[in-house]
Amino acid sequence: MHDHRQHRAPGVNVGDRSGRPALHRRVDQFSPGSAHMAARRVRDLLRAEIRRGAFVDGRLPAESELMAQHQASREAVREALDLLRRDGLVERRRGVGTMTVREEYVVPGVLPPQGNLFETYLAGGHITPRLLRWSWMPAPSAVAAQLDAVAVDDDCLCIDYVLLVDDRPMAVFTNYLRSPEASRVDQQRFRTDFYSLLHSSDVAVAGFDLSVQAAAADDCTATLLHIARGEPILLWEQTIRNPDGQAVDYALGAVRGDVVMKFGDIPRIDLTRSLTPRPRR
Repeated sequence: MHDHRQHRAPGVNVGDRSGRPALHRRVDQFSPGSAHMAARRVRDLLRAEIRRGAFVDGRLPAESELMAQHQASREAVREALDLLRRDGLVERRRGVGTMTVREEYVVPGVLPPQGNLFETYLAGGHITPRLLRWSWMPAPSAVAAQLDAVAVDDDCLCIDYVLLVDDRPMAVFTNYLRSPEASRVDQQRFRTDFYSLLHSSDVAVAGFDLSVQAAAADDCTATLLHIARGEPILLWEQTIRNPDGQAVDYALGAVRGDVVMKFGDIPRIDLTRSLTPRPRR
């Protein structure tokens, strides 16, 4: 006689009598309620509007307006505003309403045109570096591995600096520039952004590789960026390449959490060369 019972691997629970898979039941068990999800959606949309400067006078619409705009309950709207308050983006002022209280700095995630200042493409603010270190050093193995034609202990230029926007610390970077390019760089020319320094020193830049990762600020980083220890930051790892595709500079750094990197007009391209295939089992 044929056995019509479901066949499954040992230890796999395929579902319950309602026909709902066990995985879905586990997800439901830990998922927030619909009101919390609605609050999250409203919070995210309002945060995006704050970032774009949609509220010209800095005042958010009244609760009733937000309820109508987002088709959300009063409970969801109030929770969304509370989430924004906890993030330090808004505050409630008696007799005035909910006001934005923190700026977010939107910066382009691409190189500026050759010879142009990076600050030209910021919403506002003047960029200056606060130099912490400018010295030659033997390339550590971790640096040599990222730069082309550089061996361990070869000379490279180490540049530590804090990036200021209108004298406010926004990021701290350490750049390791290989010797052929570093020999052309003049410390006196480092008055704006690092790309402008390279351009003024006849160091051609064609592109870069970039990795970012969320982290919490340690004591040293917090002091340099004028934030509290444990505040969110973005860790930055960048390799700058010349027109021949050679890696000439390797940089590590930390960026404040209120800096927003914007990537736009990204074409669909073949990323095969930059992806590492998963090993076959």
